Amino acid sequence: MTSKARSEKDPAISPQTRLRIHRLVTVLLDRYQVPAPPVPVERMLADPLLDLWETNPRQISWSVGHGIYRYSPRMAQARLLYRTLADSSAARQAGLDAPWPATRREVKYFARCLLMPEDWIRKLPAADRLPETIGEKFQVPAFEAIIRLAELGLPVPGGESIDPDQF
Repeated sequence: MTSKARSEKDPAISPQTRLRIHRLVTVLLDRYQVPAPPVPVERMLADPLLDLWETNPRQISWSVGHGIYRYSPRMAQARLLYRTLADSSAARQAGLDAPWPATRREVKYFARCLLMPEDWIRKLPAADRLPETIGEKFQVPAFEAIIRLAELGLPVPGGESIDPDQF
């Protein structure tokens, strides 16, 4: 698929949508009183605030293994949480505003924002802003850490230029 065809199918995330996603992440972290990584996305799914949503854990495909797949289920859980919140009118009324309909790119962006909040990444010493270090600390795949660094305009290891709007 060409990048033009991809961008037409799944356009870049608008600044307004990014802002709404950031607000949603802030509300979730505050309401669940999460001060540091790793974000307990499993608890968020299993113990919904004020019973505002329901989830079915069987909706997640599990990749058991190590290496790049080690934390993939956490990313899937975060994406499921987004879809569940977006589908819950009670959650929206309670201030958990998840933009919907959402593109696949927006849902993945939410997962990265939730599991690797901007403030937490920016507070890391530069020496700890390595994909493997972020991956272990935040319990996310190293590839997702690379994309998050690029989204935040922080240096990506190896000096590679990565367009975060392609992920």
